[in-house]
Amino acid sequence: MRAVARRSSFLSCLAVSVAWATAAPAQTTYKWSDIDCGQSRIASWPGLKCEATNVVTAEGNVGSFRRWSTYGHTSEGYNQIFLWEVQDSFGFINTSETTADFLKWFYANGKAATRFSPVARFQNADYSTFRDGNYVCAGFRRTGEQRRGGYSWILGGILCPPLGRSLTNDQVAQFMDRVRLH
Repeated sequence: MRAVARRSSFLSCLAVSVAWATAAPAQTTYKWSDIDCGQSRIASWPGLKCEATNVVTAEGNVGSFRRWSTYGHTSEGYNQIFLWEVQDSFGFINTSETTADFLKWFYANGKAATRFSPVARFQNADYSTFRDGNYVCAGFRRTGEQRRGGYSWILGGILCPPLGRSLTNDQVAQFMDRVRLH
């Protein structure tokens, strides 16, 4: 009789576990929310706003990911910083697209970005200058630790100085140095 009761209890627990697992489907769509910049993985500075997404699970539940963004206008111009990071030990992010394609993809005005310069290298990042209408901007892509077929994170930044001002190589380097993660 005890064996029947234990088996019945085990099967009940198993059924509840399976029901719970199927009742909580994986999040597969990114949803952006405003956050306090102190909660961001991106080290922000005054004048910028911060956002983050929910954690999203890749198809087949292999890898979970989150995105972070910091953006706004400062005395240096328009700044936009983007982080896409893996949230577990299974996933990875690849860099199969060109630096220009990555910058167009995450930049808020990416569809207007044209005339990308050849990619240059500064420390551990690729960068390029480009045009956004009358603005001359610079953007970079930096990657985290290598894992499997990609990286643990990809960080990107865009700096567009105020209209009529140009960017020097020193300003681009200073911007790239300033972008940090918490």
